[in-house]
Amino acid sequence: MLTKKMRWLIAMLMALAMIAAACGGNDDEGDADAPAPATEAPAEPEPEPEAPEEAAPAEPEPEPEAPEETPEEEPEFQPAPTEEPEPEIELTATWRGVTADTITIGVTHLDIEQLVELGFSPATWGDQELVIRALADDINERGGINGRRVEVLVDKYNPIGATEAEAACLRLTEDNEVFAILFGFLGPAEVANTCIVGTQETILVGGTITAERLAEARAPWVNERVTREVSTGALFTLLEAEGMLQGRSIAIVADLSAAPQLEEVGGLLREHGVEPVLEVATSSQVADLIAQNQEWAALSERIRAAGTDTLLLVGNVSAGISNAALNGLEVDIWATDASGLGSNIGANVEPEDARGVITVGAMTGAQIYETDPRFKECLDAVTSRHPEVEIKHPDTLEEGEPLWFTSLSGHCRFFQIFELLATAAGPILTHETFSEAIANIGEFSIAGQPYASLGADKLSSNDSFQLLEQDPDRGARGQLVPIGPMRDATP
Repeated sequence: MLTKKMRWLIAMLMALAMIAAACGGNDDEGDADAPAPATEAPAEPEPEPEAPEEAAPAEPEPEPEAPEETPEEEPEFQPAPTEEPEPEIELTATWRGVTADTITIGVTHLDIEQLVELGFSPATWGDQELVIRALADDINERGGINGRRVEVLVDKYNPIGATEAEAACLRLTEDNEVFAILFGFLGPAEVANTCIVGTQETILVGGTITAERLAEARAPWVNERVTREVSTGALFTLLEAEGMLQGRSIAIVADLSAAPQLEEVGGLLREHGVEPVLEVATSSQVADLIAQNQEWAALSERIRAAGTDTLLLVGNVSAGISNAALNGLEVDIWATDASGLGSNIGANVEPEDARGVITVGAMTGAQIYETDPRFKECLDAVTSRHPEVEIKHPDTLEEGEPLWFTSLSGHCRFFQIFELLATAAGPILTHETFSEAIANIGEFSIAGQPYASLGADKLSSNDSFQLLEQDPDRGARGQLVPIGPMRDATP
């Protein structure tokens, strides 16, 4: 009996197993239909198991291996970290002046106090070192450049002669081994720029680039200016567009620093169909007012004898403007360089004598202060850190008040260009990557230049031009005002 009973129990268990298999193979039919096949399952036991076997591969349980497909989606998220240079490339020292944590740069500035004492500037430019350090602090508080902090060494120089400029060059490059220098040297001190980019092989953002000096450069060199050739060509183009060029009797006078460009300026004028009646370069130093006046006394007679109705000044304009009035020359005055006009007109020039002088340039001080978003970035960087400093609108200054605006707008451009290029150069910051950034950066905007660009063969950024006229009734000593539309001269 025990054996039979055991066999009976085994048979019952097998039958229940087949019923369970038949019900489990049709989940979509619902639980309410499950009891019906329970009584019919013994009638055809073999076909019923076949259905589950065929359905088994379709069972969703193995399919939830779909999560195993999620790794295929991971590449979509993996590239995100590569956008941040730090995880991909460990920052290290890559060049002189560049460590894993810092980029050390030098920033030069004019010794304006000496220029005021000598009568070449009507007022100081405020505390230039304060402005420079505030602009560097702003970069650092925004994360630095590709993760590196910018450290600044400040040095000033007297632009009358190159002695102080050359000493500043050596202090920054040899003694402190900076990666780059911003601002460089202007005026008679310009020759010391080759100390930076030539002898010392250091990057320069600033100075005045000429073909001769560029030939000596062994390091990248760009500036925020425009070459005299481009500026002069823009001046003639805009004058021609306004119907002011043809029929003129033009005498071209270049100061000592601009003498090498005299022939080039004459050639550009001829390209526009005007033959100059006189082309001459003066030989007296800017600082020697007595020698300048003596030279101009004789030169004025030549200008008058040539039947001149328009005097085109190349380079520094102070001597030409003051001596045209002093010697009674009844001529219109045009200038290829706007830097000595506006509020920067020399202290030895009577503002009224400069009335109506026409030049070409980018945005005026008033336009920059009132409408330029790139300048506002720098203005906020300084005033937020130094609320005690009042940087006034350039047209509202009283005579003798510090020209904070002049200092800020100039240094702002240098810092913006350097930050733009050093960022584009990437975490491996070297002369080579900086040069590649110059070649590939293309078009951009900086303070005072809504249209700007750089390239392998274009090392001066400005592409913004409009005709400007000196108005002595604005500001303490006069301002340049637009007399034509702004034009984009991007190549």
